[in-house]
Formats: sequence, structure tokens, C-alpha cells
Amino acid sequence: MKAFFSVFLALGLCIGSVHSAQAGPARTARNVAKNTAMTAKNVAHSVVKGTRRAVHTVVYTVTR
Repeated sequence: MKAFFSVFLALGLCIGSVHSAQAGPARTARNVAKNTAMTAKNVAHSVVKGTRRAVHTVVYTVTR
């Protein structure tokens, strides 16, 4: 989970630096922070869904 967050944080910073010439630094920093937070939230939801699916599979297999 921490690795995914780190990768998306780095990606957000890289994308933000490309757009910094088009917008002011404060706006760019705000957009990067917002996009990184949204990405981290989406990754967390995906991890929870995958974990839930795996648990249900194990429970189904054991109780069958």
C-alpha cells in the first residue's frame, strides 16, 4: 500500500512539474495535491475490494 502511494505521489509530482509552466506554482501545487489524494483514495478502495474478494473466496472454499 505504501509503495502504491509513493508511486502515485511521484507520478503526480512529475505531471505537476510539466504543467508548472502553464499555471502558477500555488495552483499547480494545489492540483498535484488534490490529484494525488484522489489517486491514493482510489488505490485504497481497490485494495479493500481485492482484499474483501479474497477473504470471501477463502471463506467460501473453507466452508464448502
